[in-house]
Amino acid sequence: MQRILFMLAHPDDEFACSIRILDASRRGLDVHCAYLTDGAYGEQSTLLRMEETTRALALLGIESTSIHFMGSEFGFPDGRLHAYMDSAATELSRLFTRVGGFDAVYLPAWEGGHQDHDATHLIGAVTARRHGVVEILQFPLYNGAGLPGPFFNVLNPLSANGAVDAYSAGLKERLLAIRLCLVHRSQWRTWMGILPFFIWKMLIGGRFFVQPVDSARWLEPAHSGSPLYERRGNLDSHVFFGAAREFLKKYDVSPVADDRPATG
Repeated sequence: MQRILFMLAHPDDEFACSIRILDASRRGLDVHCAYLTDGAYGEQSTLLRMEETTRALALLGIESTSIHFMGSEFGFPDGRLHAYMDSAATELSRLFTRVGGFDAVYLPAWEGGHQDHDATHLIGAVTARRHGVVEILQFPLYNGAGLPGPFFNVLNPLSANGAVDAYSAGLKERLLAIRLCLVHRSQWRTWMGILPFFIWKMLIGGRFFVQPVDSARWLEPAHSGSPLYERRGNLDSHVFFGAAREFLKKYDVSPVADDRPATG
């Protein structure tokens, strides 16, 4: 049985790959989901966020034993994952060993939307490669490419990230994807910004994208202009890239172009 890992930064990030998760589950694959931060930003309830996520993933056919809340278990704080990348990679490597490895890993895209998303991208890709995973793909969540200030695009793959593979969801799948967002009731403030755009994406096509991972991109901005997380005052990009360089140096990673085609 093929074993698949979906790497997420926060409880509720599965909205961006939900139907990919559902498709893998329907095909009888052994699907796991790992969340790398505790979701406690703004003093939110970690327990509540875990409960909501467990209910959402159950709708996609994922059992609780295949959900790994690593951020909560090991104390990786929401918003500051960049400061814990080494520890997170260590614990993720232990997960790989404990479950017997993964055949494919899906990661948040390198897109400068949220610093935790980009940190999860690096942690997941570096760990997967160290464990010999060949199929490593990234999926977009949101980014501010080509837009001013706090404005952003949802499920918009950056062309600089390479060839795009799209899964076109059916009507029932699109409605389920929207329903999943509503399970995360504690995040209503977040959904006020994201959900209208997500619903629109579902209405006009319901496509869920993946692209190959290109390590040559890891030490360069995801797009021209400042990343969205910096424009929104979450983190100075120089701080993030400083942490990224230290992480890659420790794991002796030399970013090189990766032109493997995306697969579904």
